[in-house]
Amino acid sequence: MSEMLLQSVVVGMMAAGMYYIKTGQRRYFAVIVGASVLALLLKPVFYPLAVVIAGAGGLLAWRRRQMVLGLIGLVPILVVGLYMGWNKQRTGYFHFSSIAEINLLHYNAAGVVRQTQGLEAEELWVASILREVNAQPDFATRQHLIQARARAVLWAHPVVYARQHAQGMAIFFLDPGRFDLSEFLRLKVPGSGLLAQARAGSLLRALGRLPLGLMTLLSMVLLANVARLMLAVRGFWRLRNSGPMLRYGRWLAAGLLLYVALLTGPLGAARFLVPVWPLLFGLALMGLRRGELLLLPNKKAAPVREDERQR
Repeated sequence: MSEMLLQSVVVGMMAAGMYYIKTGQRRYFAVIVGASVLALLLKPVFYPLAVVIAGAGGLLAWRRRQMVLGLIGLVPILVVGLYMGWNKQRTGYFHFSSIAEINLLHYNAAGVVRQTQGLEAEELWVASILREVNAQPDFATRQHLIQARARAVLWAHPVVYARQHAQGMAIFFLDPGRFDLSEFLRLKVPGSGLLAQARAGSLLRALGRLPLGLMTLLSMVLLANVARLMLAVRGFWRLRNSGPMLRYGRWLAAGLLLYVALLTGPLGAARFLVPVWPLLFGLALMGLRRGELLLLPNKKAAPVREDERQR
């Protein structure tokens, strides 16, 4: 799975970021940039990160008076621009990946139609858009049409979409993975995903149709995910008293987690957490262990009495 390879890249990016915070050496910033290029080539969700990297490079160049950092930070944007230009040459449409329009139509806008008008209306709306799109003469026109029709729905119901997006971000961190578990265990589970059924107003009915064993397992995983998230928040808070590398590194970890959650949006699911899962797990470990034993300023140990030393 590309998610596992991407996970390695993200962990490498995080490690390089922490070493850069500690040492300030340009080579570590170059590793961050290289890892971000690999990440965006593996998964399109990371290509907007090129703008963030460029901004960070510009800020560091200004603060450290090292213009080379700004030039290094522009590499991901250059890669994105070249790739989009290559796509335009092949398709006539300047874009990075068509998955953006697919998600916009089938998940973002379709989810809003489902919540406001129902499942049947959603299916009819998507089918009508696809008929209109397929009648267009070229790829670029089809993609522009999808954007126009989908965005019209989102602009008409901004509050509904905002709620849908927030639900997806919450599911990103908490999803017990019904789809993944049922596929792994080769179980035939009726109905669509739990998030989709929740939006359609039939979540309780869907839960009632689950096998008892699977329902128990999902409940245990959900509780574990809630505990992990709470520990991660606690760990993030505790790191405020640690050294500079961890104190600032926690912001890098949280930033990457929230970035992927925000970009995933309504698609939030357990499998999309995989690339950044080690960052969440690391923060949770910081919240699990006693801060004074690991990160917080060490307290002087009480002197050991002679009679205790001889035991």
